Amino acid sequence: MSFHAIMFDICPQYCQVLAEYLPSESAGLSRIPMQHYFAALEQGAKLNQDSLWGFELGKQINSAQYGLLGYLVESSATLQQALDALLAFDKTVADIGICQFVADQEVASITWQPYENNQHAILRNMTAWVAMVRHMTGQELSPRRVEFNLVLTHSQRARLSSWYGCEVIANATSNTIHFAAELLNMPILTRNELVNANLYPAIKDLQRAYESNQSWFAKLQPSLHRCDLQDMSLSGLAQLLGTSTRTLQRQLKYHGVSFSQLLEQERKRRFTQFCQVLHKQALSELLGYAEQASLNRAVKRWYGVSPSEYVRQQQKREGH
Repeated sequence: MSFHAIMFDICPQYCQVLAEYLPSESAGLSRIPMQHYFAALEQGAKLNQDSLWGFELGKQINSAQYGLLGYLVESSATLQQALDALLAFDKTVADIGICQFVADQEVASITWQPYENNQHAILRNMTAWVAMVRHMTGQELSPRRVEFNLVLTHSQRARLSSWYGCEVIANATSNTIHFAAELLNMPILTRNELVNANLYPAIKDLQRAYESNQSWFAKLQPSLHRCDLQDMSLSGLAQLLGTSTRTLQRQLKYHGVSFSQLLEQERKRRFTQFCQVLHKQALSELLGYAEQASLNRAVKRWYGVSPSEYVRQQQKREGH
């Protein structure tokens, strides 16, 4: 099992609708390993024969699946306050990606970058944002545009667009929801000041208890995602992180992870994200390989097949 499977995880509530698909090793765990969550998503999609099964799960999201955070969000005064809570504490629910929020006077956007590019996890997470907003406001609000870094067919995009109520773009550089900034001032139907006042410190305590090894690895992710793997080195990563090479070495040793493992995991993530939209030469360069043969060997090591065969398998699974 990779260090990602150990370090990044999901709360049991968020996996309740997937309980029957989870690996048996997940039974009784206080946190569900990320790879168990992904395996359950893949198994559920296969058994339900639905290439957009993650989307269907996201539509069913409710506050209970977010644990205490869900009730804190529902007791917020406005969408802005609810969003602030979600952004601050989302990793206590599901530490499987990085969420960013930007806004100007007219348009706001939420971008979610997963640590690993699992289609159903992306669809569930992105759809859940919109489903929660509709639930909390009691209105069928729609974004202005939704972008996915996924390869989607015309019929899949049409199905998504029908529910989102806006244009859905595939093959984008990120997973982003764009919406009118004025929606941030919309009131929450379930506003409860007493609940909010008591839950906020409770969530803060939960966050402090959870911030251990996970938080250190989570801070690495943005730097790994944007680095040039062609000449990436331990000292180069340390520079991106704003620390010394020696300090980074100590941190890696403390967490039982090598620089080569970090590099391997980032290469694997980039391959799964871009293998269907880049040709092999560009893909090799993105992953930091001087030769396509190195890419072939890496994919064979990760998945037991060639890059071309992996893409064919994915397209077949996703209904292309």
